Amino acid sequence: MAKYNVGIIGVGYWGKKLVDEFTKVEDAQVVGVSDLDEKNLQFCADRYGVKNGYKDYKQLLAQKELHAVAVAVPNAMHFQVCKDALNAGKHVLVEKPITLTSKEGKELVELAQAKKLMLSVGHIFRFNSALAEVRRLNKEEKYFGKIFLVELNWLNLEKSFPDRDVLFDLAPHMFDIQNYILDQWPTEVYCTGGPFRRDKGEETAYVISKHKDGVIAMSNISWLIPKKTREVFIAGESRSALIDAVAQKITVYESGYTKEIHIIPNNTIRDELIHFVQSFSDPQKETRNSGVIGVRTVELIEAAKRSMKEGKGIAV
Repeated sequence: MAKYNVGIIGVGYWGKKLVDEFTKVEDAQVVGVSDLDEKNLQFCADRYGVKNGYKDYKQLLAQKELHAVAVAVPNAMHFQVCKDALNAGKHVLVEKPITLTSKEGKELVELAQAKKLMLSVGHIFRFNSALAEVRRLNKEEKYFGKIFLVELNWLNLEKSFPDRDVLFDLAPHMFDIQNYILDQWPTEVYCTGGPFRRDKGEETAYVISKHKDGVIAMSNISWLIPKKTREVFIAGESRSALIDAVAQKITVYESGYTKEIHIIPNNTIRDELIHFVQSFSDPQKETRNSGVIGVRTVELIEAAKRSMKEGKGIAV
């Protein structure tokens, strides 16, 4: 028997992935799902045997035997759904961004702390084996020497979403990956970008982040580039590396030669869910993707938007 009962609120494209992976987590059992679309509820019943499907997520939260929920609803709903879940006494894993304002994010963090509940954010690249190895090499071995530059390219051709912009969609990954590898947050953010197929809402953005030790990070995020790219390049004093975050491959450049670092790719979604269950079940377990981290990424997105508006770098 599974030790912990979990529910998923929002079982569209991403929520279905969460249901699928949660069914394979040893200590978890999916006991209910919620979605406004009856077809999505029926899919979960037919494919995964989840018979308890609710159009009103509060009916799911009312289940006393429920320990935790994963929230995969539209970004604008994150704050209210998470607040209701925490007030119902449930641990929460919410997809990024935690909220659309840092003020709301801080309120959720404080609520979770007051109720002694776990609040985690879906910063999934913290569970990527290639990026974890790069972090280890930098922190434990100083493998790159002094890091000079970090370039991140998160590109693909995407439809123009009416309810979001590319900064809130992709920049949480950019800021979070920088922090994960460098173990520090930027001190200044500069951003330029804009809409192209619509009147407002950025579809491409270039974000420059300056760090206290001199590292400069450049993030290129776009919904307009046909070739899907999820890459991180690190330029260091001793050697450099290119990380393909999807294939989980690391190519090292040193003295005119290249070599591959062997990585066994992992299932990042499943490992994130396992970590979430461990985080709320073991008080001694350090949470890799806390609500505090989620709030910080939103603060940096707010700074990037302010930078675009004012045409200057913003101290953070």
